[in-house]
Amino acid sequence: MKIVTSVIRTAIALFCASIFSAAADLPRKAMDFAVQTGPDKYTWLSEYEGKTVVIAFILTTCPHCQFTTGVLTRIHKDYAGKGVVVLESAIEPMSSLHIPDFVKHFGVTFPVGYDEQNYVDKFLGKEENAPMMMPQVVLIDSKGMIRRQFAGDDTVFTEAIQETTLREALDEILKGPAAPGSTPGSTPRPPAPKAQTKKQ
Repeated sequence: MKIVTSVIRTAIALFCASIFSAAADLPRKAMDFAVQTGPDKYTWLSEYEGKTVVIAFILTTCPHCQFTTGVLTRIHKDYAGKGVVVLESAIEPMSSLHIPDFVKHFGVTFPVGYDEQNYVDKFLGKEENAPMMMPQVVLIDSKGMIRRQFAGDDTVFTEAIQETTLREALDEILKGPAAPGSTPGSTPRPPAPKAQTKKQ
């Protein structure tokens, strides 16, 4: 019994430590990330200096990601006049081939591009090619600081409350930065790896 109790206590301690580590990671400075929108065409976060940016990483065939895209389309409509920019990046293999139909089918009103997962992992602060629940949504304030980061399995990101969660987070961010930071692009851009754009 003592051994079992010790194991349980250790597991709880490690779990709490992981929560603390994740929480301590925010806010953090956003690297100047690029969403690829075509062969040799990129949209850089630094192009939106001074604006609040919502960037979502999705799989075009994922139902949860499709739901989030609908939420972000409504948010884009309601918050564009407040200086909020919305972007999406698909990370599944050959995603560039799926995006045109995806945008048309779901009536997306903001830019949708694509990236390699290992590049996205670096931006999200994850280990390369680590498993992650989709979608992943990041909120960046006007000073270039990542203020909120949501994963598909977060309890505050279920479909029932997802839109409320995002709107409340944006409203809080628009009140002003939580900590001083610098805009994306104030340090040299890392190279943006080219995603595959056609079948081999």
